[in-house]
Parts: sequence; C-alpha cells; structure tokens
Amino acid sequence: MPPSLAINFWRSPLLKSPRELRPWLSERGSLTQRLISHFPSFSVKVLRQGFYAAHLDEQALFRNEKAHLATREVLLCSAGQPVVFAHSITTRSSLKRGFHLLGRTGSRPLGALLFADPKIKRSALSYCKIDHRHPLWRKAVRAAGPQAASLWARRSIFYSGQDQLLVTEVFLSPPFHHDA
Repeated sequence: MPPSLAINFWRSPLLKSPRELRPWLSERGSLTQRLISHFPSFSVKVLRQGFYAAHLDEQALFRNEKAHLATREVLLCSAGQPVVFAHSITTRSSLKRGFHLLGRTGSRPLGALLFADPKIKRSALSYCKIDHRHPLWRKAVRAAGPQAASLWARRSIFYSGQDQLLVTEVFLSPPFHHDA
C-alpha cells in the first residue's frame, strides 16, 4: 500500500511525544480494546454522522471525490469522561461496498468492526501534534471541553479491497495531558 499524501503530512516523530503517551499512539491493535481494558465504563458518544467536506490535510487521499465524504465523529469515554476524539471518513462508494457497516455502527465502537474483519488491512500509523490551527483540535474542544494547547493525534488508513477509510484519533487531556 503506497503511503498517501494525507498520511505523509502526519510525520511528527513519535519520540517527540510524551513518553507516557507513546504506547497509546503506537498501538497497532484495536485502540478500542486497549481503552476498554484500561478505563472503566467505556462508552462511545456519537457526535455526528453524515456527509461533510474533508479537511485540507485529508483532501489528498480523496482528491477524486467531488462530493462530501461519509464522516463519523465520536468521543470515546471512560465513565462519561471523554478520553479520545475520533474522526473517520470514506467515500460514498466505499460506504456502499467495503465499509458498508460504517453507516450502521450506531454507538458501537468502529474499531470492533474493523479488527473483526480479516479482509480489512491497515496502513502504518502516522502522528501529528495539533493545536488550535487544526480543525480536529477545535472539534475536540467543542465536543470535550477545554484541552491542552496542543494534542497528539494519530492517523491511519484502513483498506477493504480498493476502498479506503481514514481514521484519526485525537488523545484528549486529561487523562492524556501532553502539552509539552
């Protein structure tokens, strides 16, 4: 799988992230499963699901798409406290084929569906320290309340045949305080 421009933008060295956050950022398995095992009373709060324009750093991956993309934004919570803001996008055609379950996940974690299907493959993880200039930082603050001045996020592409799903996860503070 060739690296995409959308992923290449996210090339912050993992070593620049706070040491306590690195195992979370670099988790290759299901982040959902790791959160469930680490935090009590895990839940998913769906913020919005529909068709919206891609952010500038996502457009390269979906450059042939003229219409809005299928978008899902959620908070992954522990005992009602948001710990991760997740943003996933794919094309309308992918929503009808390889990622048809995306539209029916409801409040279930998307990771549970992605990692349960052996045909779905994942790209390498990419990382970025985002701040108020990035729309995902602003969305995380609107959804979860005040945050550190910068937050670490990771991004990867899931592939189902030719279909692609871009998943970005923003680690919130607390419990992931990383304004360093």
